[in-house]
Amino acid sequence: MRRLYQETSAEETKEIDKALLCDSELQRQYKELLAIKKQLEAVSLNPSEGTVQNILNYANGLQEHQ
Repeated sequence: MRRLYQETSAEETKEIDKALLCDSELQRQYKELLAIKKQLEAVSLNPSEGTVQNILNYANGLQEHQ
């Protein structure tokens, strides 16, 4: 996982890349995780209008009680 997010040292990256070249199953798993990571990054998470309104109503209610 750290390799997917470029959180490895240069030495770790070299070792992982070497292992990926030598192990086709590891390479398959890495490619699958990379594809999943790209899909997750493409997801846009926005609250619904109803959720935003509920939060605003709640915040307004707190202000009225102060």
